[in-house]
Amino acid sequence: MTLLIKIGMSPLRCIVTGFTIACLLAGASPLAAQDECKVMEKVVSDASSKVHSTPTHIYTTSKVGGQTFASEIIYAAGSMYMNIDGKWTLAGSIKDLEQTEQQLKRDAHSRDICRSLKDETVNGELASVYTSHSETPKGTIDSQVWISRTRGLPLREVTTSDDGKATISTRYEYGNVRPPDVM
Repeated sequence: MTLLIKIGMSPLRCIVTGFTIACLLAGASPLAAQDECKVMEKVVSDASSKVHSTPTHIYTTSKVGGQTFASEIIYAAGSMYMNIDGKWTLAGSIKDLEQTEQQLKRDAHSRDICRSLKDETVNGELASVYTSHSETPKGTIDSQVWISRTRGLPLREVTTSDDGKATISTRYEYGNVRPPDVM
């Protein structure tokens, strides 16, 4: 978050962007020992690992307290790039992101209920759909994630807070992704 403030973002925008990044990094929150949660945890973890090693363009829309924010992230060439107010910025290495993700998993405490839903098509690609309901010390979070049946990569994700005041919708694209020109 300090990086975001240093590059000139407003505090509210920093919070929204930071929340978005944390959700993207963490995928679904750490999952309890329930069988379906173990399956979902493995599938989401494997998909996240593939995203880190696959050129990926991520489009996110965050709705918080009646305001909507759009953001973009690109994973390419071992780095993460963020589009902030129309300017691409190098935001760190994939290795740094993986370390942050591991720390988030160790620090989180939640009780989860997970389910595998029926398969759906996302942009012409068959995807397995997983849902989780997480109870954390800070509230509940409901998530759905669509994982490509053929490539094992996430295609879409929707996360909503317990009070409905925050929703993050994410779509992932993998074709023709390259590092952007950084300002």
